[in-house]
This record gives sequence, structure tokens and C-alpha cells, in this order.
Amino acid sequence: MSLGFDALILAGGRGTRLGGANKPGLMLHGQRLVDRVIQASRQAGAARVLVIGDQSTGTLADGVLREDPPFAGPLAGIAAGIAQVSSPWCLVLACDLQHPDTVISALLDHADRLGPDGLVLRDAQGYTQWLAGFYRTQAVAQACAELGDRLINAPARAALGQLDLAELPVDDETTNDIDTPQALERARHDERP
Repeated sequence: MSLGFDALILAGGRGTRLGGANKPGLMLHGQRLVDRVIQASRQAGAARVLVIGDQSTGTLADGVLREDPPFAGPLAGIAAGIAQVSSPWCLVLACDLQHPDTVISALLDHADRLGPDGLVLRDAQGYTQWLAGFYRTQAVAQACAELGDRLINAPARAALGQLDLAELPVDDETTNDIDTPQALERARHDERP
């Protein structure tokens, strides 16, 4: 892929649906969830990998940032991170993707389908997976800036939904995330690492 890109990994949530567990630090196939996404981003060619979360979360990343205030939601995390992205394009990824390599491949292998502001995955249920997207950095920064303080605790779609994006339909397994104890147990029994 000839487009230069960074990766922004959101890992700053409270893990409420996991009973308050440190979601990025959960182990899957011998690696922390967040490290699996960092590694997949590097292997795909990200120039820099930035993690939004606490310092211990991003030990393998090029930088660790925190949304202000902490726990202000994914959009606040995106806004904090996008200001530090130096490439024209950016992968925005959740730290709890079960198959981060598959998500990243789906996005980058279909870069010829990019809309003016990027490409986002849409699952088989028809839901847009905002934290599985490849975005034009400047467009995201502008959308976040326009929201100002309204981005605190707002859903990612409040900014990303304003962009001119192409959508790529994928099966549900591609976008599986690990946000409940049951999902973690299923992922641990999945043969595919």
C-alpha cells in the first residue's frame, strides 16, 4: 500500500461489561489484547502506533496519550490521538478486536475503495464499526475540532459519521470484539490466533 499511515488504538475504557477488568491487558493466545493490535498495525506498515490509554497499556507503542478528562469515551480518545498523528491517513482501531490482522487487511486490501475521507467496516448486521476504520487524518481532526467540548462522552459516530466514507461489508467474525466474559471465553477457544 502506497498511502502513508499511522495507527491509533483506543484502549482507555473502563471495561464495564467485563466487570471492570483491564481490557487491554487481557491475555489471548499468549499476548495482551492491545499488543495484538499494536503488532498487527506494525506488520501492516504503520509508520507510528499510538495508544490512547494509561502508560502501562502502550508499552509496545510509539506513544501513549490520554483523553481529557480520562474515561471521556472513544471520541474524546480519537480527538486526543488524532492531533498527534503525522501521517495523512490513520487506522483507528479498538484494542479488543479478536482478529486485528483480519480487520487491518480488510481495510488496506480495499484501499482502492476509499471514499474522500476513508473506509470503514460494516458488519453483517448492518452496523458501522467506527473503531475499525481507515481515515484521512485531517478530516477526523476537523470533525473533532468542530464538536469541541461536545465530543466528551459522545459516540464515535458524532464526528466520524460526518465524514465522506466508503463502507466495506464484512462478516460478523471479522469485526468480533472482546467486551464481555463470554466473548473472551469464545475467543480463547477459537483455533485461529
